[in-house]
Amino acid sequence: MSSKYKIIIFDLDGVLVDTVNMANEYFREKYPTITKEIINEALAGNFHEEMEKIKLDHASTIRTEEEQNERFAAYTAKKTLAPLFPGILELLERLQKKEYILVINTSAMEKNCLPLLEKIGVIKLFDYIGTAEVSKSKVEKFEIIKEKYSCPKENIIFITDTLGDVREAKVAGIQTIAVTWGAHDRPYFTREINENLIGVVDSVEELEQAISN
Repeated sequence: MSSKYKIIIFDLDGVLVDTVNMANEYFREKYPTITKEIINEALAGNFHEEMEKIKLDHASTIRTEEEQNERFAAYTAKKTLAPLFPGILELLERLQKKEYILVINTSAMEKNCLPLLEKIGVIKLFDYIGTAEVSKSKVEKFEIIKEKYSCPKENIIFITDTLGDVREAKVAGIQTIAVTWGAHDRPYFTREINENLIGVVDSVEELEQAISN
């Protein structure tokens, strides 16, 4: 293993799989008054907390629980068709061969991420998957991961595509690399100083180099 990291934690949506536009479309159909900018700002915080604020401030087109379940089921089915970003599969396979422990810390629920991971054939590469059912706080899931593997935070690195995740990783003391092919672009990550943010990368190749270096 060429770097000090033992555990690599990946966010799912916008890092491994190309689902950002799909999710934005789902939320804008549900809340017609929200804009892409509002969604991006929501992703600068904890996803679940920010969605509760959106529910209070923006009227939903969904009136009944039955309709909510139908819409979510349709979104989940569509999400299982989402592709991995180019180069991600090969990266994960190389990292596993180098004996890194690969885990996921996601805001997604089991029913709309586990079928996706199975369909795209990468679920076997991950040793642990922390979904929203484990906790809606990524900070809490970072602590669970540290305890599970008895691993010091210095030997853990987190890969994400949102400023909100960077902030939650900062609370947990986890060094983080941000990718720009997901929800947030480089200006989002550079608009404030977060000491745990050790790099912002624009390609899978740059990500692999950043992990190694």
